[in-house]
Amino acid sequence: MERLKTWWDAQTRDRQVIMGGLGILLVGLLGWFLLRPATPAPLPPATPPVNRAAQSSVTHPAGTTASQSSVTEVVVDVQGAVQRPGLYRFKSGMRVADAVREAGGLAERADRQKINLATRLVDQQQLYLPKKGEKAPATNGSAPGSAGGSATTSASSAGPDAPLNLNQATVTDLQKLSGIGAKKAQKIVDYRTEHGDFKTVNDLTQVAGFGEKTVARLQAQLTT
Repeated sequence: MERLKTWWDAQTRDRQVIMGGLGILLVGLLGWFLLRPATPAPLPPATPPVNRAAQSSVTHPAGTTASQSSVTEVVVDVQGAVQRPGLYRFKSGMRVADAVREAGGLAERADRQKINLATRLVDQQQLYLPKKGEKAPATNGSAPGSAGGSATTSASSAGPDAPLNLNQATVTDLQKLSGIGAKKAQKIVDYRTEHGDFKTVNDLTQVAGFGEKTVARLQAQLTT
């Protein structure tokens, strides 16, 4: 220790300052090395995003894709008292109300009393919304297999002797059936709106107030 002190006293003032600074720097580096925080473990690689294009190309039974098997489009020609008449595409199961909304809403003179917004849209249908005082014309572009395409006469425009389409008939149409008043007709429309289309005329027995005898009597007057 005495030798170290003698050696230090023999150094010039400048050397003492330089060596003192170096000593402080070394002590600081040593302290930092001993007290530095541990290196965190590397994060796992980020999960790659879902490849939606690849998903849509996965094939399903009958050769359909995922998007084709879950969504079916219907094409409807919307005409008459709407803001933007034209050809529109809709998802299967959508109603006249959706078609009116897509076409910009009803025109000012639209006859709301003759428009059944709850009617289900059908592929290749021509939907005509009448104006006040106007009789909806018969349409040549109605959906194949349906009785007609008008929003008001879709179930009855096939002629007086033709069976009434149970899935398209309005409350007014249904009252033309023998023994069916306004209350029973409304029950049929309400049931159809809540549960979807009738598969067969016999499904009418699921509606309150329609027993097997009543349905058997109506068989000749109805179709699905």
